[in-house]
Amino acid sequence: MSSDGPPWFAYDPDGEIVYGGVPDRLLHHPEIRRRGIRLTDAIKPGIVFRAGLDEPAFVVKVLNTNTEEIRIYDKLLSRIRSPLNHTVPSEIYRDGHPLLIMPYLHNLTGFLLSEDRTPARLFDIFYQLAESLEYLHSLRIAHLDVCHDNFVAASPGDAESHPAVVSRRVYIIDFDTSRQLTLGPGAHSAITLPPTQIRPPDGLKHFDPYSWDVYCLGHVFEDLMGTYPFDGKRVPGIARYVARWLIGKERGCHAACRCRPTAWAARQVLSVIRLLAPVLDLCERAYLVVWSWLPASVHT
Repeated sequence: MSSDGPPWFAYDPDGEIVYGGVPDRLLHHPEIRRRGIRLTDAIKPGIVFRAGLDEPAFVVKVLNTNTEEIRIYDKLLSRIRSPLNHTVPSEIYRDGHPLLIMPYLHNLTGFLLSEDRTPARLFDIFYQLAESLEYLHSLRIAHLDVCHDNFVAASPGDAESHPAVVSRRVYIIDFDTSRQLTLGPGAHSAITLPPTQIRPPDGLKHFDPYSWDVYCLGHVFEDLMGTYPFDGKRVPGIARYVARWLIGKERGCHAACRCRPTAWAARQVLSVIRLLAPVLDLCERAYLVVWSWLPASVHT
C-alpha cells in the first residue's frame, strides 16, 4: 500500500497549483478509467474529486494512510447491511495508493430544498442524523468533525443511478480526523480535539469525544433550521429546543461529559417527536390558513 499523499494537486504549465483541477495521475489512473469515471473538478482541493454531474456521478477521495480513516471505513463497510449504518456504500481501491470511490450525493441543504419542507421531513432528517452518530458511537468511533458539510443525502434520482443507496436516506462522510476509541460513550475522558469546522466554545481544546460529536450535531440542526423557513413555513419550536438541548451548557469536563445527552438519548427523543410530526404538520397548515385570512395590516 502506497503512502504517497495526499494532497494530490493539479498544476498549470507554469507549475502553479490549480486548486479546482484534477491531477494527471487521477485523470489517467487505470482503475478510474476502467470504471468510466471522468473526473472534472475538485470538491476538496488535492483530496476529493468529482466526476461532474453526469449520471451516475461519483466522488473519488485520495485517502491519507497516516490517519485511521481506512480502518474506520473497513469496519463500517463490513457492516453496510445494518439498517443503523449511515455510511455511503463505497469501495476502497488498494492497488497502489488507496482511493475511496463512492456515489456523489446531495448536500443536506440541497436535499432539504428539493423536498417538501414539513415538520415530518425535518424531524426525519434530525432522527437520521442522530442515528448515524449513535451507530458510530456504538462501535466506539468518534467522528470528531461533525458538521453540515460532512452529511449528504440520497435523492430519488441518486437511488436510481446508484442502486446501493437508499432514497431519502442521510449519510455521514469524511473520517479524516475520526478515531477508534477504547471506551464507549459515558466512560471516555476528554481528549485534545483535532482541527474542526465547528469552533469549540470558550476556547476549549479538550472534550469528551462522543459529547463533542453531539455538541456539533446540535449546531448542524441549527444550520438546517436556517434553511427550513421558506414560502411562509416556520420552524417548529420543539426543533429549536432539541438543538439547544444537544448543544448544552459546556463546563469544560475532563472526565466523561454530562453537559449534554448521548447520541442514543437524542435518537430516543427524536423517535417520539417524529411520531408526533404529522400532528405538527396539521397545526402548521392550520396556522397558515388562519394567517392567510387575517387582514394585511396584521401581517406587517
